Amino acid sequence: MYRGEERRGAAPLDRDPPRGEEAAGGEEEPLLRGIFQIGKRSCDVVLSARQLRWSPIRPESRGGDSNMNLPYKEELVEMKDIFSVKLKRRRFVGQKKGGVLLGITVFVCLKKENKLKDSAINFNNLSEDHCHSWFSCLKEILNVTEYEGHALSLLKECELHTFDGVVCIGGDGSTSEIAHGLLLRAQMDAGRDTDYILSPVRAPLPLGIIPAGENRRYRFI
Repeated sequence: MYRGEERRGAAPLDRDPPRGEEAAGGEEEPLLRGIFQIGKRSCDVVLSARQLRWSPIRPESRGGDSNMNLPYKEELVEMKDIFSVKLKRRRFVGQKKGGVLLGITVFVCLKKENKLKDSAINFNNLSEDHCHSWFSCLKEILNVTEYEGHALSLLKECELHTFDGVVCIGGDGSTSEIAHGLLLRAQMDAGRDTDYILSPVRAPLPLGIIPAGENRRYRFI
């Protein structure tokens, strides 16, 4: 996946703004709303451009009213803390592709007690259409790289001066592509010939690398 860590007051990435910008009154307009099973509970899940929120659905009593005595707590994660997302499938031993779709897994990195800790949250739903719709929207918000050369094209287009750095979460191919993209962009901005460079201009941004397996989607933070 791709995203830059923007400086305060800087312009955002040069792309169409995601659906669900803040509405009048300061509240974000929801992009999607649906039901997923999280843990052992059915939850009402709401996705906006900046947050993913969910709360348990209260079962109705015999009188038709929701049981207000059950514990109720809304939980959320900020989209900026999500570094990976994938479709969750059940596969047989040795099966590398396909499988029964179980839902969506969101990978989150949080800071606890001055340490970074990653965790996975499973949003379970057996509907193919439901999960693919949510997965597509999450990828749109997070700027997931979809193919070889995608990250390179993004680095050519975005305004690098508005970011403090780039972190690559991926394999050696993703890392090589990002390093190449940063150096290529530096030469282009300096007016250098990109086909023959004896002394390349230094890339304007530091590059951090977090190794990740092939089964995850990648993101630059």
